[in-house]
Amino acid sequence: MKLVVASAAQQQARDALTFEAWGAGLTPASFLEREQCLRAHPWARRALTTWLWCEDDGTVLASCEAFVDAARVGSRAGPAATIASVFTEPNRRGRGHARQMLCALLSRLEAEQCLAATLFSEIGTGLYQRLGFWPVPAFDTWFDPLVEAPPSVEWLEGALPAPRHGPGDKATLRLELGAERLDWHLERERFYGAALGRPELGVHGARVGDSSITWTAYWKTDELHVLSLDVRAEGDVPGLVLAARHAAHRAGLPVVRVWETRALEVVEGARRAARTDEIAMFCPLLAGVQGWTEVERGLWA
Repeated sequence: MKLVVASAAQQQARDALTFEAWGAGLTPASFLEREQCLRAHPWARRALTTWLWCEDDGTVLASCEAFVDAARVGSRAGPAATIASVFTEPNRRGRGHARQMLCALLSRLEAEQCLAATLFSEIGTGLYQRLGFWPVPAFDTWFDPLVEAPPSVEWLEGALPAPRHGPGDKATLRLELGAERLDWHLERERFYGAALGRPELGVHGARVGDSSITWTAYWKTDELHVLSLDVRAEGDVPGLVLAARHAAHRAGLPVVRVWETRALEVVEGARRAARTDEIAMFCPLLAGVQGWTEVERGLWA
């Protein structure tokens, strides 16, 4: 068996099979269109590879995607991979194909000097822990929408700014969340908005002082997802949250969801809960990596 890069035709063939897993809310035709649309985005064209685990005769046994982008461990810069869309057809499951594929992919990424591999598990942590992935404790903070617009807010109407995080300590992984990757999330929003007949959001972020927040409408679950929270002064946090809550009201979304990277339960109206899905996990490929921090929604793929 071997790990191979999928051709465009092979990608489309896998898309047709994965509709039942990830096509909720769409027709089979619109799901295929979604996949082509997201792969055509500049960030995906640069970062994405679709991998196939195949028999020697070319029969596909399993597949996944890997987005390779910039990362840091302390002061050391290098690539890291976000693994997504791990899929085995139902009649081929239970034979270890996905595990073998991921082992081969991790070996390849290590040979290419990636710092780490990351993923967001929808199937619990057991399978991935056996492959060397560590779970990151995950919490969400939820807020209701707000009719009143917050004062002293600068609305971000153009390209979203990348958050400016420090390097972290020498044993901590930090993935770079660039403006191009943020825009990939907005492309997803635009596609679902058109497919489901939902309105466009005119604004996807706000600035308070020197701090900023960015968000996207996640039409699949009717939530406003905060993509990044770049806090320069703690006093800016309430205004940033109020901006997201008002954006949710304007979009007709019933809730704001923030992946916790800092304590927000002190903000008025906050509801905090442990996340049981989309669990962040990482596999160190560089000796000494002991943690992954600043895991914001914008890093999800």
